[in-house]
Amino acid sequence: MLKPAAPLVLALFLAGCASFPSESYGIGIGSTQSVPATTLIQHPELYSGKPVVVQGTIAEVCPKRGCWMKLRDGERVLQVTFKDGSFTMPLDCAGREARISGVFTYTRGDNPKLALVATGVGLLPR
Repeated sequence: MLKPAAPLVLALFLAGCASFPSESYGIGIGSTQSVPATTLIQHPELYSGKPVVVQGTIAEVCPKRGCWMKLRDGERVLQVTFKDGSFTMPLDCAGREARISGVFTYTRGDNPKLALVATGVGLLPR
């Protein structure tokens, strides 16, 4: 006989499994807490120069080799490149949810730039 809490525990376990990548590129990310891409994009000064794991939807990917990708929050764009060109992404991954680990930089000015040099990317299940 199942105890009353067993279905709840099972549901929480299965929901947690959905956030683990189904496809990984570069160095594995593990279970590190992630920052939503919208938070990183809206408050870049809090994360600049720091290693982060960001989670968001891939808006665009390099159409030739998959050598870069972009995450967006309205008009603001987070440009993602891959450390030392050590890996590329599938050309059809735009629209997929991803967890990306790397070092984030924010350059202020008239045309601020948000960039992440990624060491690993995990595409979440569709």
